[in-house]
Amino acid sequence: MGEGASSRRLVFPYRPLGGAFAPMVTVGFKIGGVWRITELYLDSGAYYTILHAGFAQSASLDFRKGVRKDVQVGDGNMIPIYLHRLPVQLASESFEATVAFSEKLGVRFNLLGRFDIFERFKITFQENRKIVFFEREQKMIAQKKRQKP
Repeated sequence: MGEGASSRRLVFPYRPLGGAFAPMVTVGFKIGGVWRITELYLDSGAYYTILHAGFAQSASLDFRKGVRKDVQVGDGNMIPIYLHRLPVQLASESFEATVAFSEKLGVRFNLLGRFDIFERFKITFQENRKIVFFEREQKMIAQKKRQKP
């Protein structure tokens, strides 16, 4: 790390998923003034963080009021998603991020994608230890604050 830059390391152990261990991350989303916690699969191949529509509905959020986009998923099909800006809590780190909701997400788990996440953290998968690290450098934080949205 460069001089004057400090780092915060968040550690998430892999968890069982479908008979194997997977990089699952506990994340909080603030919806309607209430923090709601869920597990997400950390997916470096997913651009957006996508949650099942039921998560929004259980929080009385009309997810269809978000910006609609059609995105391609791993099997090549297109699914509609609805984008929202929400406060996010990832361990000790709080920030605002773009989160999508979809009724057509074809996996049983929610996905933690790259947009607004991977640019905030250096993420390291250690498969042999079944751990994923998130590191946030203060230098990255300062640069992000200076950038315009």
